Amino acid sequence: MGRTLRCLIVEDQVMFLELLQRLLNNRVGLEVIATASTAAAGRAACRLHRPDLLILDLSLSDGNGLPVLASLAQWCPGARAVVLSAQAAGFVCPEALQPLLLGVVDKSATFDTLISVIAELLPNPEPGTSPAALTPRQQEIYRLIGQGLSNKQIAQALELSPATVETHRKAIAQRLGLSGAELVRQAALAGAP
Repeated sequence: MGRTLRCLIVEDQVMFLELLQRLLNNRVGLEVIATASTAAAGRAACRLHRPDLLILDLSLSDGNGLPVLASLAQWCPGARAVVLSAQAAGFVCPEALQPLLLGVVDKSATFDTLISVIAELLPNPEPGTSPAALTPRQQEIYRLIGQGLSNKQIAQALELSPATVETHRKAIAQRLGLSGAELVRQAALAGAP
């Protein structure tokens, strides 16, 4: 998607919702077009606004957030969703909705983790971008990749889940235009004295 990504946030914690909206609106290529604090309002917003991206809490004041995801599938073909929830670890997406799901992020994760998940939808810098263009967390993980650490070892060192490290690693690879062994080689060279 080369245009501005139109985002709907469905979150029942008002302060968290407002903070997330401000942070996301400050990202190039991303605009929060609507917010909702209940599943019913989220379903209506999907129909009315037809977002490109849904950021969804699973536990809402009027029930489970999954019906909002189903509404996204119905009204917004091609849209994607990120589950942002304190229940992320136990979330299992229904098979019919899996094509919509871009990622699952625990609320205790950093904002950079969320941005890393949605990075594939945002306008990308040209492949071959310098590691200096990475977020601070991505630079930290890039440095540890260069030291030869596995995702599990990086997760332990940074007190993250291995899934979060994998998400960051994919975002780093995409941003730098590198993959697999070439990513490891470049990271090692960047860390060499």
